[in-house]
Amino acid sequence: MTVAQAPLFPAVSDAVAVPTAWPPAARLATSADAHTFEGVLCEQWCDWQDLQVKTLARPPLQPGQVRLAMHHAGIGFALKLFVSGKYQRKPPLPFTPATEGSGVVIEVGEGVTGLQVGQRVAAALDWGGLAQEAVVTAETVYPVPDELPLGLAAALPLTYGTTWAAFEWRAKLQPGEVLLVHGASGALGMAAVQIGRFMGATVIATASTPEKRAAALANGAHHVLGSEAEALSSEVKRLTGGRGVDVVFDPVGGALFDASLRCTAPEGRMLSIGFASGTIPQVATNLLLVKNISVIGFNYGLYIGWGLSDERRRHAATVQALMARLFAAVGQGAVARPLTQHVPFAQWREGVATTMTRQAVGKVIIDLV
Repeated sequence: MTVAQAPLFPAVSDAVAVPTAWPPAARLATSADAHTFEGVLCEQWCDWQDLQVKTLARPPLQPGQVRLAMHHAGIGFALKLFVSGKYQRKPPLPFTPATEGSGVVIEVGEGVTGLQVGQRVAAALDWGGLAQEAVVTAETVYPVPDELPLGLAAALPLTYGTTWAAFEWRAKLQPGEVLLVHGASGALGMAAVQIGRFMGATVIATASTPEKRAAALANGAHHVLGSEAEALSSEVKRLTGGRGVDVVFDPVGGALFDASLRCTAPEGRMLSIGFASGTIPQVATNLLLVKNISVIGFNYGLYIGWGLSDERRRHAATVQALMARLFAAVGQGAVARPLTQHVPFAQWREGVATTMTRQAVGKVIIDLV
Protein backbone atom coordinates (compact mmCIF):
# COMPACT_ATOMS: atom_id res chain seq x y z
CA MET A 1 0.00 0.00 0.00
CA THR A 2 1.32 3.41 -0.89
CA VAL A 3 1.31 5.83 2.01
CA ALA A 4 0.65 9.50 1.27
CA GLN A 5 3.52 11.82 2.11
CA ALA A 6 1.70 15.15 2.26
CA PRO A 7 2.67 17.42 5.18
CA LEU A 8 0.26 18.09 8.03
CA PHE A 9 0.36 21.76 7.07
CA PRO A 10 0.87 23.43 3.67
CA ALA A 11 4.49 23.68 2.62
CA VAL A 12 6.06 27.11 2.46
CA SER A 13 8.54 28.18 -0.17
CA ASP A 14 11.53 28.06 2.19
CA ALA A 15 12.27 26.16 5.37
CA VAL A 16 11.49 28.08 8.53
CA ALA A 17 14.66 29.49 10.02
CA VAL A 18 15.72 27.87 13.29
CA PRO A 19 16.46 30.47 16.00
CA THR A 20 19.53 29.83 18.13
CA ALA A 21 17.31 29.84 21.24
CA TRP A 22 15.70 26.60 20.14
CA PRO A 23 16.98 23.29 21.61
CA PRO A 24 20.36 22.27 20.18
CA ALA A 25 20.90 19.50 17.69
CA ALA A 26 22.00 16.13 19.01
CA ARG A 27 25.66 15.16 19.29
CA LEU A 28 27.22 11.71 19.36
CA ALA A 29 28.89 10.94 22.67
CA THR A 30 32.65 10.56 23.04
CA SER A 31 34.72 8.97 25.79
CA ALA A 32 35.14 12.42 27.35
CA ASP A 33 31.42 12.97 27.91
CA ALA A 34 30.33 12.42 31.51
CA HIS A 35 26.59 12.30 30.79
CA THR A 36 25.19 10.24 27.94
CA PHE A 37 21.86 8.73 27.00
CA GLU A 38 20.28 6.69 24.22
CA GLY A 39 18.23 8.23 21.45
CA VAL A 40 17.11 7.75 17.87
CA LEU A 41 19.34 9.88 15.65
CA CYS A 42 18.79 11.41 12.21
CA GLU A 43 22.27 12.19 10.86
CA GLN A 44 21.21 12.98 7.28
CA TRP A 45 17.91 13.37 5.45
CA CYS A 46 16.63 9.85 5.01
CA ASP A 47 13.72 7.45 5.20
CA TRP A 48 12.62 6.90 8.78
CA GLN A 49 13.58 3.22 8.50
CA ASP A 50 17.23 4.26 8.13
CA LEU A 51 17.30 5.89 11.57
CA GLN A 52 19.47 4.31 14.26
CA VAL A 53 19.64 4.38 18.05
CA LYS A 54 22.89 6.02 19.14
CA THR A 55 24.59 7.04 22.37
CA LEU A 56 24.23 10.81 22.62
CA ALA A 57 26.00 13.47 24.65
CA ARG A 58 24.01 15.67 27.02
CA PRO A 59 23.90 19.19 25.50
CA PRO A 60 24.37 22.29 27.67
CA LEU A 61 21.23 23.90 29.07
CA GLN A 62 20.57 27.47 27.92
CA PRO A 63 18.55 30.14 29.77
CA GLY A 64 14.83 29.57 29.40
CA GLN A 65 15.18 25.82 28.83
CA VAL A 66 14.55 22.72 30.93
CA ARG A 67 16.04 19.25 30.69
CA LEU A 68 13.62 16.33 30.83
CA ALA A 69 14.09 12.65 31.54
CA MET A 70 11.74 11.42 28.83
CA HIS A 71 9.39 8.60 29.83
CA HIS A 72 7.13 8.51 26.78
CA ALA A 73 7.23 9.88 23.21
CA GLY A 74 4.20 10.30 20.98
CA ILE A 75 4.60 9.31 17.33
CA GLY A 76 2.93 11.22 14.52
CA PHE A 77 3.03 10.93 10.75
CA ALA A 78 5.05 14.14 10.55
CA LEU A 79 8.09 12.24 11.87
CA LYS A 80 8.57 10.76 8.40
CA LEU A 81 8.53 14.22 6.86
CA PHE A 82 10.91 15.66 9.47
CA VAL A 83 13.65 13.08 8.92
CA SER A 84 13.35 13.19 5.12
CA GLY A 85 13.77 16.97 5.08
CA LYS A 86 10.30 17.47 3.58
CA TYR A 87 8.67 19.24 6.50
CA GLN A 88 8.38 23.01 6.48
CA ARG A 89 10.73 23.21 9.48
CA LYS A 90 14.16 21.67 9.08
CA PRO A 91 16.06 20.98 12.32
CA PRO A 92 19.85 21.24 12.21
CA LEU A 93 21.48 17.88 11.57
CA PRO A 94 21.99 15.65 13.44
CA PHE A 95 18.81 15.64 15.53
CA THR A 96 16.44 13.31 17.33
CA PRO A 97 12.85 13.24 15.99
CA ALA A 98 9.48 13.28 17.82
CA THR A 99 7.75 16.44 18.97
CA GLU A 100 5.37 15.29 21.72
CA GLY A 101 6.02 13.45 24.95
CA SER A 102 6.12 13.37 28.74
CA GLY A 103 8.60 12.84 31.51
CA VAL A 104 10.18 14.40 34.60
CA VAL A 105 12.16 17.64 34.94
CA ILE A 106 15.78 16.92 35.86
CA GLU A 107 17.33 20.38 35.34
CA VAL A 108 16.00 23.92 35.10
CA GLY A 109 17.77 26.68 33.18
CA GLU A 110 18.32 30.27 34.21
CA GLY A 111 15.19 32.43 34.18
CA VAL A 112 12.71 29.54 34.25
CA THR A 113 9.85 29.91 36.72
CA GLY A 114 6.92 27.63 37.47
CA LEU A 115 8.86 24.42 36.83
CA GLN A 116 11.09 22.51 39.24
CA VAL A 117 13.28 19.43 39.37
CA GLY A 118 11.25 16.28 39.94
CA GLN A 119 8.04 17.70 38.44
CA ARG A 120 5.94 15.50 36.13
CA VAL A 121 5.37 17.27 32.82
CA ALA A 122 4.34 16.86 29.21
CA ALA A 123 5.84 18.89 26.39
CA ALA A 124 5.53 20.03 22.82
CA LEU A 125 9.11 19.73 21.57
CA ASP A 126 10.71 21.32 18.54
CA TRP A 127 12.41 17.92 18.16
CA GLY A 128 14.22 15.46 20.43
CA GLY A 129 11.39 13.44 21.97
CA LEU A 130 12.52 9.97 20.90
CA ALA A 131 15.39 9.82 23.38
CA GLN A 132 15.93 9.21 27.07
CA GLU A 133 16.60 12.92 27.64
CA ALA A 134 15.45 16.07 25.88
CA VAL A 135 16.00 19.82 26.15
CA VAL A 136 12.82 21.89 25.77
CA THR A 137 11.94 25.57 25.92
CA ALA A 138 10.03 26.21 29.14
CA GLU A 139 7.14 27.90 27.33
CA THR A 140 6.05 24.57 25.83
CA VAL A 141 6.38 22.41 28.97
CA TYR A 142 3.14 21.71 30.87
CA PRO A 143 2.67 20.37 34.42
CA VAL A 144 0.81 17.06 34.60
CA PRO A 145 -1.71 16.65 37.45
CA ASP A 146 -1.28 13.69 39.78
CA GLU A 147 -4.43 11.94 38.55
CA LEU A 148 -3.18 11.79 34.96
CA PRO A 149 -0.65 9.02 34.10
CA LEU A 150 2.40 10.21 32.19
CA GLY A 151 1.78 7.57 29.53
CA LEU A 152 -1.52 9.24 28.67
CA ALA A 153 -0.22 12.78 29.09
CA ALA A 154 2.24 12.14 26.26
CA ALA A 155 -0.69 12.11 23.81
CA LEU A 156 -2.05 15.52 24.83
CA PRO A 157 0.24 18.50 24.09
CA LEU A 158 -0.02 18.43 20.28
CA THR A 159 -2.80 16.00 19.43
CA TYR A 160 -5.37 17.21 21.94
CA GLY A 161 -3.98 20.74 22.02
CA THR A 162 -4.51 21.08 18.28
CA THR A 163 -8.08 19.84 18.50
CA TRP A 164 -9.22 21.82 21.52
CA ALA A 165 -7.65 25.03 20.23
CA ALA A 166 -9.13 24.56 16.75
CA PHE A 167 -12.65 24.14 18.13
CA GLU A 168 -12.44 26.87 20.76
CA TRP A 169 -10.28 29.54 19.15
CA ARG A 170 -11.16 29.20 15.49
CA ALA A 171 -14.39 27.28 14.80
CA LYS A 172 -16.18 28.53 17.96
CA LEU A 173 -17.92 25.16 18.34
CA GLN A 174 -21.15 25.55 20.34
CA PRO A 175 -23.26 23.12 22.40
CA GLY A 176 -26.00 21.57 20.28
CA GLU A 177 -24.15 21.94 17.00
CA VAL A 178 -23.40 19.01 14.69
CA LEU A 179 -19.74 18.17 14.15
CA LEU A 180 -18.33 16.03 11.32
CA VAL A 181 -14.93 14.45 12.08
CA HIS A 182 -12.88 12.81 9.33
CA GLY A 183 -10.15 10.26 10.05
CA ALA A 184 -11.91 9.49 13.32
CA SER A 185 -9.82 6.43 14.22
CA GLY A 186 -6.50 8.28 14.06
CA ALA A 187 -5.00 10.18 16.98
CA LEU A 188 -6.25 13.61 15.86
CA GLY A 189 -9.65 12.28 14.84
CA MET A 190 -10.17 10.45 18.12
CA ALA A 191 -9.26 13.60 20.02
CA ALA A 192 -11.74 15.57 17.91
CA VAL A 193 -14.53 13.10 18.68
CA GLN A 194 -13.85 13.23 22.41
CA ILE A 195 -13.43 17.00 22.69
CA GLY A 196 -16.33 17.71 20.34
CA ARG A 197 -18.59 15.59 22.53
CA PHE A 198 -17.23 17.28 25.67
CA MET A 199 -18.12 20.66 24.13
CA GLY A 200 -21.71 19.52 23.62
CA ALA A 201 -21.74 18.71 19.91
CA THR A 202 -23.44 15.81 18.18
CA VAL A 203 -20.54 14.01 16.53
CA ILE A 204 -20.66 12.26 13.15
CA ALA A 205 -17.42 10.38 12.49
CA THR A 206 -15.96 8.90 9.31
CA ALA A 207 -13.45 6.05 9.12
CA SER A 208 -12.26 3.71 6.38
CA THR A 209 -12.85 0.19 7.78
CA PRO A 210 -15.48 -1.56 9.93
CA GLU A 211 -12.91 -1.97 12.71
CA LYS A 212 -12.03 1.71 12.68
CA ARG A 213 -15.69 2.72 12.58
CA ALA A 214 -16.36 0.50 15.59
CA ALA A 215 -13.47 2.19 17.38
CA ALA A 216 -14.90 5.62 16.61
CA LEU A 217 -18.28 4.60 18.07
CA ALA A 218 -16.61 3.17 21.15
CA ASN A 219 -14.69 6.44 21.46
CA GLY A 220 -17.90 8.47 21.74
CA ALA A 221 -19.11 9.29 18.24
CA HIS A 222 -22.90 9.48 18.01
CA HIS A 223 -22.93 8.30 14.39
CA VAL A 224 -20.31 6.76 12.14
CA LEU A 225 -20.00 6.67 8.35
CA GLY A 226 -17.57 5.28 5.81
CA SER A 227 -14.95 7.56 4.30
CA GLU A 228 -16.17 7.29 0.70
CA ALA A 229 -16.55 10.84 -0.59
CA GLU A 230 -19.27 9.88 -3.09
CA ALA A 231 -21.73 8.87 -0.39
CA LEU A 232 -20.84 11.45 2.25
CA SER A 233 -23.25 14.25 1.40
CA SER A 234 -26.35 12.06 1.15
CA GLU A 235 -25.49 10.15 4.32
CA VAL A 236 -24.83 13.30 6.34
CA LYS A 237 -28.04 14.91 5.13
CA ARG A 238 -29.93 11.74 6.04
CA LEU A 239 -28.61 11.96 9.59
CA THR A 240 -29.27 15.70 9.91
CA GLY A 241 -32.72 15.90 8.34
CA GLY A 242 -31.28 17.54 5.24
CA ARG A 243 -29.67 20.47 7.07
CA GLY A 244 -26.02 19.42 7.12
CA VAL A 245 -23.31 19.89 9.75
CA ASP A 246 -22.21 23.05 11.53
CA VAL A 247 -18.49 22.28 11.82
CA VAL A 248 -16.21 19.96 9.84
CA PHE A 249 -12.89 18.77 11.30
CA ASP A 250 -10.78 17.71 8.31
CA PRO A 251 -7.22 16.38 8.69
CA VAL A 252 -7.61 14.41 5.44
CA GLY A 253 -8.27 16.83 2.58
CA GLY A 254 -8.69 15.54 -0.97
CA ALA A 255 -12.10 14.38 -2.14
CA LEU A 256 -13.51 14.34 1.40
CA PHE A 257 -12.96 18.09 1.64
CA ASP A 258 -15.00 18.72 -1.50
CA ALA A 259 -17.76 16.39 -0.33
CA SER A 260 -17.82 18.10 3.07
CA LEU A 261 -18.49 21.48 1.50
CA ARG A 262 -21.67 20.02 0.02
CA CYS A 263 -22.98 18.75 3.34
CA THR A 264 -22.10 21.79 5.47
CA ALA A 265 -25.07 23.75 6.79
CA PRO A 266 -25.58 27.46 6.08
CA GLU A 267 -23.09 29.51 8.12
CA GLY A 268 -21.10 26.34 8.78
CA ARG A 269 -17.35 26.27 9.40
CA MET A 270 -14.79 23.93 7.87
CA LEU A 271 -11.55 23.41 9.77
CA SER A 272 -8.71 22.51 7.40
CA ILE A 273 -6.23 20.72 9.69
CA GLY A 274 -4.10 18.76 7.23
CA PHE A 275 -3.88 16.64 4.08
CA ALA A 276 -3.35 13.02 5.07
CA SER A 277 -4.92 11.96 1.76
CA GLY A 278 -1.93 13.42 -0.08
CA THR A 279 -4.09 15.88 -2.01
CA ILE A 280 -4.46 19.56 -1.12
CA PRO A 281 -8.00 20.54 -2.17
CA GLN A 282 -9.04 23.64 -4.05
CA VAL A 283 -12.00 25.53 -2.59
CA ALA A 284 -15.17 25.91 -4.65
CA THR A 285 -15.86 29.48 -3.58
CA ASN A 286 -19.31 29.49 -5.15
CA LEU A 287 -20.41 27.05 -2.43
CA LEU A 288 -18.96 29.33 0.22
CA LEU A 289 -20.93 32.24 -1.14
CA VAL A 290 -24.25 30.44 -1.55
CA LYS A 291 -24.26 28.99 1.98
CA ASN A 292 -22.17 31.60 3.85
CA ILE A 293 -19.60 28.89 4.72
CA SER A 294 -16.26 29.72 6.32
CA VAL A 295 -13.16 27.65 5.51
CA ILE A 296 -10.72 28.06 8.39
CA GLY A 297 -7.12 27.01 8.22
CA PHE A 298 -5.61 25.94 11.51
CA ASN A 299 -1.91 25.51 12.23
CA TYR A 300 -1.42 24.93 15.95
CA GLY A 301 2.30 25.31 15.35
CA LEU A 302 1.81 29.07 15.12
CA TYR A 303 1.19 29.18 18.87
CA ILE A 304 4.13 27.01 19.97
CA GLY A 305 6.92 28.49 17.89
CA TRP A 306 6.58 26.57 14.64
CA GLY A 307 5.28 29.38 12.46
CA LEU A 308 7.16 31.48 9.92
CA SER A 309 8.61 33.24 12.96
CA ASP A 310 8.93 31.95 16.53
CA GLU A 311 5.96 33.39 18.46
CA ARG A 312 5.81 30.87 21.31
CA ARG A 313 6.57 33.49 23.96
CA ARG A 314 3.76 35.73 22.73
CA HIS A 315 1.20 32.91 22.99
CA ALA A 316 2.66 31.05 25.98
CA ALA A 317 0.18 32.24 28.60
CA THR A 318 -2.81 31.40 26.41
CA VAL A 319 -1.48 27.94 25.54
CA GLN A 320 -0.50 27.19 29.13
CA ALA A 321 -4.02 28.07 30.28
CA LEU A 322 -5.55 25.82 27.61
CA MET A 323 -3.24 22.95 28.61
CA ALA A 324 -4.14 23.32 32.29
CA ARG A 325 -7.85 23.02 31.45
CA LEU A 326 -7.23 20.15 29.05
CA PHE A 327 -5.08 18.14 31.45
CA ALA A 328 -7.58 18.68 34.26
CA ALA A 329 -10.52 17.63 32.07
CA VAL A 330 -8.80 14.43 30.97
CA GLY A 331 -7.39 13.67 34.41
CA GLN A 332 -10.80 14.07 36.05
CA GLY A 333 -12.62 12.07 33.36
CA ALA A 334 -14.67 14.93 31.91
CA VAL A 335 -12.92 14.26 28.59
CA ALA A 336 -12.39 10.59 27.80
CA ARG A 337 -8.80 9.49 28.19
CA PRO A 338 -6.90 9.08 24.92
CA LEU A 339 -6.68 5.68 23.33
CA THR A 340 -2.98 4.83 23.17
CA GLN A 341 -0.88 1.96 21.85
CA HIS A 342 2.28 1.57 23.95
CA VAL A 343 5.47 0.14 22.47
CA PRO A 344 8.76 -0.38 24.37
CA PHE A 345 11.78 1.63 23.23
CA ALA A 346 13.53 -1.55 22.04
CA GLN A 347 10.70 -2.00 19.52
CA TRP A 348 10.45 1.62 18.41
CA ARG A 349 10.61 0.66 14.72
CA GLU A 350 7.46 -1.44 15.03
CA GLY A 351 5.71 1.41 16.80
CA VAL A 352 6.65 3.98 14.16
CA ALA A 353 5.66 1.57 11.37
CA THR A 354 2.18 1.21 12.89
CA THR A 355 1.69 4.96 12.50
CA MET A 356 3.29 5.23 9.05
CA THR A 357 1.14 2.46 7.57
CA ARG A 358 -2.00 3.98 9.10
CA GLN A 359 -2.73 0.86 11.12
CA ALA A 360 -2.79 2.71 14.43
CA VAL A 361 -6.06 3.15 16.26
CA GLY A 362 -5.42 6.10 18.53
CA LYS A 363 -1.95 7.39 19.42
CA VAL A 364 1.23 5.31 19.29
CA ILE A 365 3.40 5.98 22.35
CA ILE A 366 7.01 4.81 22.64
CA ASP A 367 7.81 3.98 26.28
CA LEU A 368 11.38 5.14 26.93
CA VAL A 369 11.60 3.79 30.49
